[in-house]
Amino acid sequence: MSKIPELREHFSKIMTLKYIYNVLDYDQQVFMPKGSVKGRAEQIALIQELIHEMIIAPKTTSLIERAEKIPNLELIDAAVLREAKREHEQAIRLPGKLVKEIAKTSSLGHQAWETAREKNDFKIFKPLLERMIELQIEKAEKLETHPSLYSTLIDLYEPGATHEWLENIFKKLKKHLIRILTALENAPDKPDDSILKKHYDKEKQWKFSLEILKKLNFNFNHGRQDLSAHPFTSSLSSVDVRITTRIWENFLPACLFGAIHECGHALYEMNLMEEIHSTNLAMGTSMGMHEAMSRLHENILGRSKEFWTYWYPKLQSYFPEHLKNFPESEFYRAINVVKPSLIRVEADEVTYGLHIILRFELEKMLIENNLSVDEIPETWNDKSEELLGIKPPNDSLGVLQDVHWSAGFFGYFPTYSLGNLYASQIHATLLKNHPDLPEKIKNGDYSILFTFLKENVFQYGKIFHPRELLIRITGEDLNPSHFVHYLEKKFYPIHSI
Repeated sequence: MSKIPELREHFSKIMTLKYIYNVLDYDQQVFMPKGSVKGRAEQIALIQELIHEMIIAPKTTSLIERAEKIPNLELIDAAVLREAKREHEQAIRLPGKLVKEIAKTSSLGHQAWETAREKNDFKIFKPLLERMIELQIEKAEKLETHPSLYSTLIDLYEPGATHEWLENIFKKLKKHLIRILTALENAPDKPDDSILKKHYDKEKQWKFSLEILKKLNFNFNHGRQDLSAHPFTSSLSSVDVRITTRIWENFLPACLFGAIHECGHALYEMNLMEEIHSTNLAMGTSMGMHEAMSRLHENILGRSKEFWTYWYPKLQSYFPEHLKNFPESEFYRAINVVKPSLIRVEADEVTYGLHIILRFELEKMLIENNLSVDEIPETWNDKSEELLGIKPPNDSLGVLQDVHWSAGFFGYFPTYSLGNLYASQIHATLLKNHPDLPEKIKNGDYSILFTFLKENVFQYGKIFHPRELLIRITGEDLNPSHFVHYLEKKFYPIHSI
């Protein structure tokens, strides 16, 4: 029985308001008519204001102070108190007016971003992006949890992470990624992905994605999949998790791997232990660990040879006109083509990290006022050419491709690369404990994978901090060498190296 029931109940109400916000946001991105955005912006701003008022209320302060005096709190209560205190301390530093303005700008910014991307015109998005950056700088200055403004924002998504820690990791990672990429580009036997760029019926793609989701343990009694401009996952309660994907008729991987990726996120949210449902622990411990679950499913599982031993015959039955006589081995190579590309979400496993480093470096300059909004498109293009060897021909394929900045998610992007690192390290431990896993996957049996992740990651929500959880699972702190080894072991044979 909880020793802090009032604190838990109070933050459960706050969590309910957050779920209401997610309902409004999900509807805006998936179903809402575009002309309704102003009304929705006001609704979202009000919800954010109410959440903020509850978190900073004197009652919250009193409940936290009383809970701190109780000795020997059990694991869940201690974590509830820790997270309540962290959120309270952050919130009391942020004026309600600022919180409301960020929420309103985010809602308006999303539509401006969509329109700008459709019309390939950065100028449409520029005023709202400029305002959002100003608001994020003000937010970081008010929070002041780290000497660096950018570290303060990063910490919101990856507790304990700093710009310096990430920069040290990314510097080393960049060298390995460029080394591996160079080796693959010079390889004598490169795979061809042209088979993926033929016309694939939208409805069939959709049906196949649903078949995979069911097999991967996505619970359609507590969730659903829809379409959106940018795939995402949203929890509308502890028992209602929504995901989206997108369908490109002339590029098969978009829908397929978008669905598998978001499924990884959803499984995390769907399999929390019941004791933390609707509490402030009812979510992933960090965006990095959340991304680890999606990248593990999308790439380590979904792009593996074993996965397609089971699924390729089924895919052939959906699209016999293209795949009936196309070898499974060549399909496996096709979905693992390594080639610098413009779009982050469609990037291969080797070059993906370079996309993140590009955004990481840009964000630091923007938050520390070393780059103006006017300079973003050109600087983006220059960095793309420097890191990936290709220059975007227009804004839609460059600076406008991601939704994150419209929502004010500065500091979020680094967690994508952390996800790859966490995932490979957890997977290495999983393989060590269950060497029969590849054979199970060949037969479409994901029970070992699902059970391991549920017991070691999913169920705990935010009870443990991300690096603490990683050490509990793997016995060591973050070690990027696992990811480097994974890339070499997988991609060198594909390229006959």
